[in-house]
Amino acid sequence: MGRPPRVLRRDHACSAGFLDETGAISRDRFFGVGLLKASEPSRVLRRIQKLRDRKHWYKEIKFSETTADSLGLYKAVADECLEQGDVEFFCFISDREKADPVARFGTTWDAYSKLAEQLVCASLRSTELMSLLADNYSTPDSVLFEEDLRSRVNKRLRGLGLVSVCRLDSRASDGLQLADLLTSAVAFEFRADAGLASKTSPKAKLAAHVRQQMGTPSCLGGWRNSRHSVAMYHHGSWTPDEDGKGASVQQAAPVNPGVDSPVSEA
Repeated sequence: MGRPPRVLRRDHACSAGFLDETGAISRDRFFGVGLLKASEPSRVLRRIQKLRDRKHWYKEIKFSETTADSLGLYKAVADECLEQGDVEFFCFISDREKADPVARFGTTWDAYSKLAEQLVCASLRSTELMSLLADNYSTPDSVLFEEDLRSRVNKRLRGLGLVSVCRLDSRASDGLQLADLLTSAVAFEFRADAGLASKTSPKAKLAAHVRQQMGTPSCLGGWRNSRHSVAMYHHGSWTPDEDGKGASVQQAAPVNPGVDSPVSEA
């Protein structure tokens, strides 16, 4: 017997995603989930590796460790990442004083999983296939984050969009570290605006630089352009065949036409 006919073209649209979070969803006022996506992730990862080699710097990239001494280096990391043409960044910010996802979904891991689900669905274009790497997030043994996320995303897409999900230590992946840098930088503006962080610290300067490189002076209230977006979590509708408990992205990201629109209201 001959080989079965190929269904997908060799140049079918594919991408890799890197998912990370910032803040403690159980107690912090602001919690963020960010997704860095690239059609050719090796390109941006090579840029970061070359920067590391030039600087002879091989530590983990962490926004929380931004100081006056490391500010220039972290700005260069952000530049290398955001200047790569196929890199896209999508972020969900939750202000728990206005809409608490834990209160909505019942547990911290369910809330995180739902926010991740919405973010992946909003970032996928029609027919695109994504493999997702996610930072380790502590859950009970009974919570199958990877399997559940893949199943729910593909159910909403009514087909295969999320091919695989793998959690790993962020120290093993520059892609996850970049996701941390961008997600934390976005969330920092919200914390500073609420008086929970300094507006003149090295972290504030890095956050402002990241926003400038993305193309906006501010992400407060949500923002988007053709490559990047920031959306605020609010209690909205999910999908018609589910229980009505969900989050809705307001003008958050390119929406896959095969998915029920995530901008609908409850």
